[in-house]
Amino acid sequence: MPYTALFKDLKNIVIAFLIVPKAIKFTKENNCESVSARLPVCSQLSVIPLLFKSHIPETMKKLFLVLLATTTHFINAQNVNIACHFSMASEDSCGIRLDKYYIREYEPFFKTVLKNNECTFKFTIDKPTMAEFSYNKQSVNIWLEPNDYLKLNIEYDSLYKAISMEGTGISANEFLKSFYKTFKNDYDKDAIKQRMLNTGIDIFENNLFKERKKQTEFLKNYKNKEKFSSSFTAYITNLVKYNYFYQLQAFPIVNANESKAILAVTPVPALLLEEVTPELANNDEALNCDAYRQFLYYYIIYNTSRLNNFNKFTDNSISMEKKMGVTNQTILGKSNIYFIASFLNENVGSVSPFTTKHIFELLSYNEKNGEYTKLVKAKCEQRIKTKVVEDKTVASASSGKGEATSGVKILGTDGKYFTFDDLKGKVVYVDFWASWCGPCRGQFPFSKELHKKFTSKQLKNVVFLYISIDKTEDMWKKAIEQNGIGDFKNGLVPGDWSSEIAKYFQISSIPRYMLIDKKGNFVDLNAKRPSEETIYDDIVNLIEK
Repeated sequence: MPYTALFKDLKNIVIAFLIVPKAIKFTKENNCESVSARLPVCSQLSVIPLLFKSHIPETMKKLFLVLLATTTHFINAQNVNIACHFSMASEDSCGIRLDKYYIREYEPFFKTVLKNNECTFKFTIDKPTMAEFSYNKQSVNIWLEPNDYLKLNIEYDSLYKAISMEGTGISANEFLKSFYKTFKNDYDKDAIKQRMLNTGIDIFENNLFKERKKQTEFLKNYKNKEKFSSSFTAYITNLVKYNYFYQLQAFPIVNANESKAILAVTPVPALLLEEVTPELANNDEALNCDAYRQFLYYYIIYNTSRLNNFNKFTDNSISMEKKMGVTNQTILGKSNIYFIASFLNENVGSVSPFTTKHIFELLSYNEKNGEYTKLVKAKCEQRIKTKVVEDKTVASASSGKGEATSGVKILGTDGKYFTFDDLKGKVVYVDFWASWCGPCRGQFPFSKELHKKFTSKQLKNVVFLYISIDKTEDMWKKAIEQNGIGDFKNGLVPGDWSSEIAKYFQISSIPRYMLIDKKGNFVDLNAKRPSEETIYDDIVNLIEK
């Protein structure tokens, strides 16, 4: 390639690198759909397509793309400057926590030392966001936008007594201060809970409706609202709207969870939830609003409870699996990814390693191994790798034919161990039982009748697997003979509720049934009992897939 041509191409790269930021800026200011929409305005930008028609080396083309991406990032991520002045500070530091992922323990946190009762913060953000300013075990919410400058003047060593503001971010934050002062109890979670527990649903909703109307009027009549950015106006609108609907759905859940003696959720009258639609629930733009995130939380819980006939779950892993199923069927986009990550992060310690692995894989698949997957990965991997203490009874029974080192290793009637993986290629209907469990034995006649419904061809593709958690091998084998289930596939993982398999799947009650497809996927961790006629259809559907 001639040097003159090379230098010409290098010149084009430099020109493009200098001009592209201007094009991007114009695009943002004029609501163009893309930088390409700006290209005709500046003839110099015609060098960009020429670069890729020329014969310059691929490495130079890649360099240009890197420079372009870097430039775009710098334009989007802009500085925020915050200054604080205390009239009489007793503490030596303060901090700011940004809302970035909406999972508190992973949010960026900036801490700085006070000097002469003053401090400053400088960081970059690429979109409007809420932040929490904290000092002396107190905190207040502040609204930040790219390129904002905000000065906080704090009197009396307290964030709750008197704060005056200066700077470009003053209009939104003065509104927030006035709004939360006026409607403090409407957003105080402890106060909300007490109202839920001490008020009937009709009175609760009536009062809630009135307060929403007052908040809407407050925003409508606010004297400086024309100074609000469109982002802040949308934020406040979502705050008022979703605070109402989240509390309606939370009411029955909070009341049901107040006591373990309460076994069912009392549903809200359907008329009150007419406006709660999938369209209302799918609002990625509202993710920066805590009221929307609370709404999403109770939307999933309430609808999962509905599918369970409003009966409370007794098994955390089953409850988690069902909630994630509802999430994946009803919530899309960023809201789907956020909720799965947030709920998994919050509950990872209370569900089985199996469920943790299953939900983490769901998150990873949905997000394509993105930011949220990386955030919760360490915590999930730690739970997934949790080893249940080996049961010595199993080890001694193995006669040297295997070690019980995993909750999915099962002792067969022949003295050899097998795993669920050994059954891949067939549909598996798992029945967890024990010799001392009356309801378990009561299902065996139905199980035998269910078995008879299948053709010989179908039976080649299905396994009826009975896994006992009896304490000893003798108890187990005696119960197999007494109940006439010796013709089926049987296994033992001894120890009652301390059994490895009970811990692994967090089984807290039996009988318990599961369905596994031909690929070895657990498609239902809480499958129907043999006495339920439709279980036949569930198994046939898996056989025919």
